Amino acid sequence: MSGCSGFLETMPSPLLSTLTPFVARFDRATVLAPGLFVSLDKRKPRAPGEGSALQVTFVFQKLKRTVSFDGPEQLGVSDLRVLQGLMSMATAAGLGRLAAGTAGSAVLAGGWQQLVRACGVHSKDGKTIEPRSTSGRRSEQLQKSLQRLAGVRVTASDRADGGEPLVSTDPSCDTRDGFRVRFCAELMGALGAGSNGKQYLTVDMVEARNLRTDAARLLHFRLANVNAGTSREFTQAEMEHMIWGADEADTDAIRKHRRRLLAQAVAAVGALEGWSVQAVQGVKGAWVWRVSRPKPRGASEKRKT
Repeated sequence: MSGCSGFLETMPSPLLSTLTPFVARFDRATVLAPGLFVSLDKRKPRAPGEGSALQVTFVFQKLKRTVSFDGPEQLGVSDLRVLQGLMSMATAAGLGRLAAGTAGSAVLAGGWQQLVRACGVHSKDGKTIEPRSTSGRRSEQLQKSLQRLAGVRVTASDRADGGEPLVSTDPSCDTRDGFRVRFCAELMGALGAGSNGKQYLTVDMVEARNLRTDAARLLHFRLANVNAGTSREFTQAEMEHMIWGADEADTDAIRKHRRRLLAQAVAAVGALEGWSVQAVQGVKGAWVWRVSRPKPRGASEKRKT
């Protein structure tokens, strides 16, 4: 790509038509860190001097290991879409294998139109935006999301490096041409680099791109922790936390609004092929949501061959 010279080891993004299956690999901490990505609807603005807008930590209980995310502002669903798009492109490009075979850091390079298509960005009427309709304003919005993602610092308790950005952008890259990014060690591990390359969660991007609301997209992302072909149960509070994090609804109007959005999100995820989200009575008598996730795409076809 012309106009970019800062990062050396580069993997060009593949054509989206070749992505089969169309998935994004993620590390567990990025998916499960409470409140890393949230719906920003009806949020109370922070007053100056209240501290970092983003301070969340995920704990690996068995490993006694923590991964913390700190940044100047909260990440929303638009930022999640961009990171999912980048990770789906990196997954298909085999970025982790490239990094494992070189002494340097592997870098993903691509154009804004490719990223819009991979993200599944929607227009105001709810239709998925195709590459030919990408505008300069849309590219600017993607760049702002990239800046917010790059502003998040990831620190792991088992590393003494002082932390690193969630993603890093090439400052020498002419943004009119596209982007060049590299990922933190946690994300690279999910892509196949490092000793934890086999430990990852999979987000089906065909499903994600078909979800129209922020709440549904967040719920689908967090439910990547439900193993394919199995089911898990979650309380109402846990489901709400997946969408709004620790932000409490402080009025009846907001609580009703969120209950309505959650109901819509549950219906949208439950309508995906192979998924099931049902209200059932749990072991202790309380009503919970039982979530069943389909087996990976192509699994049945592989068994037949």
